Amino acid sequence: MKSPMIVALLLLCSTPAAQAFSGMGNPDRGKMIFIQRCAMCHGEDGRGRDGMAADMVEEWHRLTKSDQELSHNIRSGGLRTPGKIYTAGQCPPQMLNDRDMDDVLAHLRNAFGTPQLDFGR
Repeated sequence: MKSPMIVALLLLCSTPAAQAFSGMGNPDRGKMIFIQRCAMCHGEDGRGRDGMAADMVEEWHRLTKSDQELSHNIRSGGLRTPGKIYTAGQCPPQMLNDRDMDDVLAHLRNAFGTPQLDFGR
């Protein structure tokens, strides 16, 4: 009785983070939104264009936040990294509907990983 539950749990835990999250939103659509609204400062590769904005790869702690907290921060422009100054200043609030936000979050998790599950970075 316990072994099917254990097998299911092991399969779930072994699923790559991008695969596990991709059902929540469309990462391809999220990438298009990211490119339109975010890449001018964060860069298409998420590394922060010329120090204008956060480097989503090096400042991976940003992606350890829950989806709810990340979406709040994106919508309010409120996530700051202590000790970091970006040349573009504070990110402007993003007015995204829930579908767009789910898609952007799927792209962020897909493109830059989900660090809480990816300790190899």
